[in-house]
Amino acid sequence: MLKAGALYFAVISAFLIAVICASLIMIAAYYRESYLRELRRVRLERNMDSSVAYVLKHQGPLGMDSVTLDLLGAETDSVSISNRYWGIFECPVISAFVSRDTIKKSFLIGMDTRMDTLALYLSDEDRPLSVSGDTRVKGDAQVPKSGMRKSYVENRPYSGYKLVYGKILESGRTLSPLSGDMIEALEKELDKDVSAMEVLPGQNMDVSFFGPEKVFSVPLAGEVTGELSGQVVLYSDTSVFITRAAKLNNVVVYAHSITVEEGFEGNCQLFARDSIIVGDKVVLHYPSVLGLVAKEKTVDQARILVGKDVSIAGMVFSYEPKRSALQTMISLSEKTRVEGEVYSTGLIKLGKEVSVEGKTSCNRFIMQTPTTLYENFLVDVTLNRRARDRHYLSSPLFEAKGQQKRILKWLN
Repeated sequence: MLKAGALYFAVISAFLIAVICASLIMIAAYYRESYLRELRRVRLERNMDSSVAYVLKHQGPLGMDSVTLDLLGAETDSVSISNRYWGIFECPVISAFVSRDTIKKSFLIGMDTRMDTLALYLSDEDRPLSVSGDTRVKGDAQVPKSGMRKSYVENRPYSGYKLVYGKILESGRTLSPLSGDMIEALEKELDKDVSAMEVLPGQNMDVSFFGPEKVFSVPLAGEVTGELSGQVVLYSDTSVFITRAAKLNNVVVYAHSITVEEGFEGNCQLFARDSIIVGDKVVLHYPSVLGLVAKEKTVDQARILVGKDVSIAGMVFSYEPKRSALQTMISLSEKTRVEGEVYSTGLIKLGKEVSVEGKTSCNRFIMQTPTTLYENFLVDVTLNRRARDRHYLSSPLFEAKGQQKRILKWLN
């Protein structure tokens, strides 16, 4: 006959064995779930990489509507791609999902223009281009058939031993056109009715690119003073004044005229109908944009005026649909540095010691001294295509052959 202690020992042993077996089953289930989760994660990342490659290989702009793709045709690898313009860049948002697991990525698309070796393009208006002082053009140059020549300005000769440190080619009567689709998109944004928009609140905000964009009209005072980051768009049917206290990151602004206060530093895309005025010692980080899109009939000259000792990493451009008597003008004051592109369908006015590390295109250069206005003269300026960072990416606004899409910037 068994003692009661033996039965008690048997029950305890059975209980411990049950606990151990249950723990082993739970551990096995946990590791199985972790393994399956890791497989889904790897699969999602693979699908995301495939989707990014698909977007970058797609020729021309992607459709502006959201599309869902079954990558392998097995209805198990699905991605959703939505695309829109963010200023003058394409901005896709990609979602890859398997069951309830999803990963998202958003980025700006830029154009690889390393094959474009031009430092200077000057439309042929039957006028030669004159260089004087310490001017240097490094890279290829397309100039009028009448060519380039050395000249004296303020009793100073040209100090270089070559007119162009690269090839000299003949230019055409007009500039290379800008993207019609993108110009049309910019014009729609600039002509939007702001009356129904929410007025920009006083608090700071950071808006993710994975959700809906935040759209505001600028208050009647026209001042922007807060910290704005991410998917924020500001509109005004009059003027906007960006103070030096403002902190803008990835923000886009559309207005009739925009003024940036001296000492401001940030990253933004500014588009105007009439004028953009940038104060002295402003720093605009890559990929910032100053864009002037003038209407066909304007009373005053549409222009971009950039102050002294300004640093711009990005693009400065002006556009008008037809050449007017008062052509658009981009004015870069003394010691200003642009790393990127300067493009004007009209005039470019360069102060002394201006440096453009990239490409400069216009119909005509002008230079003002206390006594004389010079046309198609370059004096003490540097146009250096070779100095531009090899990782620099342009915008599809500037159409060119052989461009390749690349990821310009990841967004949150």
